[in-house]
Amino acid sequence: SVTVSCQKISMKHPWPLGNTNKRVEIHVNLSAEFISSSDANFKILEDGSVYTTSAVSLSAEKKTFTILLKDIQEQVEEKIHVSLVEDEKKTQKTRHARDTILKRTKRRWGPIPSVMIENSLGPFPLQIQQVQSDTAQNYTIYYSASGPGIDQDPKGLFYIERETGNIFATRAVDREQYPSFQIICFATTPDGYSPEVPLVHTIRIEDDNDNAPYFTQDAFEFSVPENSKPGIVVGKVTAEDRDEPYTLHTTLKYRIVSQNPPVTPAFSLHGDTGVIAVLSPQLDRELVPSYTLLVEVRDMAGQPFGLCTTGTAVIKIEDTNDNAPSFKQLQYETRVEENRVNVEILRVSVVDLDEPGSPGSGAVYEIIRGNDDRSFEITTDKNTNEGVLCVVKGLDYESAKQRILVIAVNNEAPYMLAPHSQQLSQSTSSVTVHVQDLDEGPVFKPCLLRLDVKECEEIGTSIGRYLAEDPETGNSEGISYRIPPGQCNWISIGERTGEVRTIKVLDRDVGEMRRGQCNITVLAMFMCKFSVGTAVLVQTRGTPSPLSCLWDSSVKCLGNITQQGKHLRDQDKFSMFSKVICSLLKSFVKV
Repeated sequence: SVTVSCQKISMKHPWPLGNTNKRVEIHVNLSAEFISSSDANFKILEDGSVYTTSAVSLSAEKKTFTILLKDIQEQVEEKIHVSLVEDEKKTQKTRHARDTILKRTKRRWGPIPSVMIENSLGPFPLQIQQVQSDTAQNYTIYYSASGPGIDQDPKGLFYIERETGNIFATRAVDREQYPSFQIICFATTPDGYSPEVPLVHTIRIEDDNDNAPYFTQDAFEFSVPENSKPGIVVGKVTAEDRDEPYTLHTTLKYRIVSQNPPVTPAFSLHGDTGVIAVLSPQLDRELVPSYTLLVEVRDMAGQPFGLCTTGTAVIKIEDTNDNAPSFKQLQYETRVEENRVNVEILRVSVVDLDEPGSPGSGAVYEIIRGNDDRSFEITTDKNTNEGVLCVVKGLDYESAKQRILVIAVNNEAPYMLAPHSQQLSQSTSSVTVHVQDLDEGPVFKPCLLRLDVKECEEIGTSIGRYLAEDPETGNSEGISYRIPPGQCNWISIGERTGEVRTIKVLDRDVGEMRRGQCNITVLAMFMCKFSVGTAVLVQTRGTPSPLSCLWDSSVKCLGNITQQGKHLRDQDKFSMFSKVICSLLKSFVKV
């Protein structure tokens, strides 16, 4: 049968239990064939005592569980719902009760924590501790235990002998997986009475140095500028160890095993911190572009019997502009036809030991002599780092048959003087440019010729010569001249002589001469080539009017036929003697 009655009993937490030491009470008197708890943290003994099987912490919220009672024969079930709450008024009393219990508990029932060596070789089962109750002198006491390693994972690792209280381990334990176990031991009489408070017993797994340290990276990569001073920090290697912290098993030491290339040691490694620093004052990227260090980390503070692991640290030496560029040749020669424009005539190259493609090796060219008229220009081909020399203004063979240039080169980045080295002078090279002659055709000299003409100048008067010459020979033989049609028809030019004559009397009132000037284009031709010049006719200021010029011409033609011509200069009398002028001109023509 199942009988349930309530009386005031206490549910005690084994000491210590987690973060709390509360005491809770329930009123239960049980009689049943089968008793169980819905919460594995609580165990119901046959006498109705309720104990915790593991550390339980009571928070501000209620903790509830259910006690299930069964009578199998009569198939009767009964459930008791239990709520655990903290009674603040009894807290102090509970603590005093605990103190009393601890004082009465013998050392054999509360032994010091057990210690089991990690990776123990046995033999198993291996006794690690014994718990005994002093009440065994008066009662038959059976021992039992619960918790991790017994009836919780990893199950079956420990067990306790029922009659002796001896605790045994059944196999080896890995501390890195299970650093300690906390089990609860019970002492009960055959009828289920518990004369002792359940004991929380700790089994600590003592660390064995079974884990070698390991680097946190497969390979460490660092970089440092060349010519760095000793002491400059390059980087830091780090390692870890899974063994117990703050012991010799995890006290690590670092060292450099080897360096590749095996030249003078270039770096130092701090044994405790793993910091790599520059050791050599002469890191030269052009000699050694990178170093590979084989580094070791060892536990047991670096003692020879400690476990160790090696790793790799690759240190790249960064380029600085500590090498000035220099021309491969000190002298160059090239040729170009005269009058060619925007044409490449030469490529020059330099030697620079700095890293290709970096600002420390990028060449910057300039012309420092021989280019006063800016006929040349030099630029850098970014793909080849060559200097490209071009003609940007046409050259004249007749003026200069060759040009000599001086070019210089620098780097894009400022030059940095390496330790214990001397300042280098700027590299220069000379370029001789030979100008090739071309048959250019005749050239007017000057290209613009001014011809002064009096307003009353006679027709057919020679007013000058406008000649062109062959640039190669410097003479005018074989050159012919002409004036293209469609221009003001004031002058003519001799086809072979270049002599300019008037073919009209200049008239200021005609459109082309209203400003006292007329521009006439003249062509010079030789061997199917021609050039253009311009003759500028300028009318002399302060000359008589066209009517007076006509009278003067008439008078010159008539000679001394009459002395009255001088009286006819008066413009007011011109109309009176118009008939006389006409008859005189007719007589002149007949003569």
